Amino acid sequence: MACVLHISATANIWWGQRATGWVQLLQPDKGPVWVLTDLAEESFVEISVPRIFGNDRRNYVQRQLANRFPENRFRVSVPAQRGGSLLDRIAPPVEILSAIDPADRVDDALVGLDSPLVGVWSTSTLLARVGCSHSMPANLLVVLSQPSGMRILFIKDRTPVLTRLVAPTESAADQSVEILRTMRHLENTRMIERGTQRFAALLLGVAQGLAPILASDRLDALDATVLRKAKLEKDWQQALLTLVCKSPAGQLAPMGLRERYLASRLSRAAKGIAAACVLGTMVAAAGNVRVIEGAHRERNYLEASNGQLDNQIAETDAAIARFGVDANLLRRALSVDDGEVVKAPDMAQDMVDVSRLINRLPGARATSLQWRVLDAGEPACPDSSGAMGTVVAAAPDAPGGSEPSASVGKTVELKLTVRLAPDIGPQLRQRQASDLTQQLRNTTGVRVMQDPAKALREGDLTAGSALADAAHDLNWCAILPGLRATSQGAQP
Repeated sequence: MACVLHISATANIWWGQRATGWVQLLQPDKGPVWVLTDLAEESFVEISVPRIFGNDRRNYVQRQLANRFPENRFRVSVPAQRGGSLLDRIAPPVEILSAIDPADRVDDALVGLDSPLVGVWSTSTLLARVGCSHSMPANLLVVLSQPSGMRILFIKDRTPVLTRLVAPTESAADQSVEILRTMRHLENTRMIERGTQRFAALLLGVAQGLAPILASDRLDALDATVLRKAKLEKDWQQALLTLVCKSPAGQLAPMGLRERYLASRLSRAAKGIAAACVLGTMVAAAGNVRVIEGAHRERNYLEASNGQLDNQIAETDAAIARFGVDANLLRRALSVDDGEVVKAPDMAQDMVDVSRLINRLPGARATSLQWRVLDAGEPACPDSSGAMGTVVAAAPDAPGGSEPSASVGKTVELKLTVRLAPDIGPQLRQRQASDLTQQLRNTTGVRVMQDPAKALREGDLTAGSALADAAHDLNWCAILPGLRATSQGAQP
């Protein structure tokens, strides 16, 4: 439960938060302590700040605090509601300093405090936090009436500029006199213009009958029900106790008085981080255990599968032994069947493909066609020239200790001689030759090694001369993979 020490002008009272609300205590509870002051020594000071940012601005404000309150350690820069341009919001030209000066009452109250100190807040800073919100008018008079005294706070342009603590009075007329005296002081010091505008007044606590009296002197009371809790209609002291336990901005105590509380918070955070690390380690370890268990099950499955394969291999070997034929001889027979029969090039399909290509050229006919299966290592198209060079037929893979399997298929050399129509011109002749070459290259796996269209494009003199029919023959040489022929039409 929360424990608050309320230091007022009349007494120091301990408050404890219970399920039914705040109750007075004879001594503090165990645990951290919040301190709330309501003293006449509370003050606000406005200073000008140059256009500096970051650490330079903080250091400048700290020096100003030390200069303004040299013998007081309960001091702070009050964060104000920033508005205006972007530069004004980043680095406001003014800063509000707040302090309890002198702070003898606070020092005496904290002597002998065994509980960790959370911080010290003044009633003035808490009321300024309420009155400076954007839901309130920019210029506002806040009046908090309590049995211990009446707090008067004036806010100009959402910046607190004056705070007073007045002795408690019973009648609304006496209270209004102090309020109007405060307004006259602001007019005399040129904080506000005399008699030019009406101001809003936020009346809190036990103020009764003040609204009609203040209205006659340009002070319009606001409805404060939106700020009150359901059970705190008039007891704003308890509302401030609840607010101070949320540790808002504007804390006055130095770091030396709060080190025990801050150390406990850091220790709690460190323990939380350590617990999170331990939990993460346990989760990771659980994941590793699941991975290990999965790997163990997979290994058992593989061992069982290997055992089944060994049994099947043994049964196959036994069946081969009962068949009466040597296993190596059977493998060689299967290899020969695969290489020489199943994967043998299909000459008929190649002839069909070539005839379809030649049939695309009007008046063209094949005068010579050589289809030859190359042995392993034998060069293909040895008479071809140009950049293509001579290609050596690939040797089929052979497993160690066995005959070649010819699994890659054999290579076929195709030599084709085509006679085009004798009455065509050089350009059409060159175009038909190029078209036939392109059709050959578009066939899957075919490589053209000898291309007569290339010679025509380079300006062969025989292309345009009146030669015999044999001189019009064009010779191609290409390489056809055996697997292509098998896949397209040949069936084992």
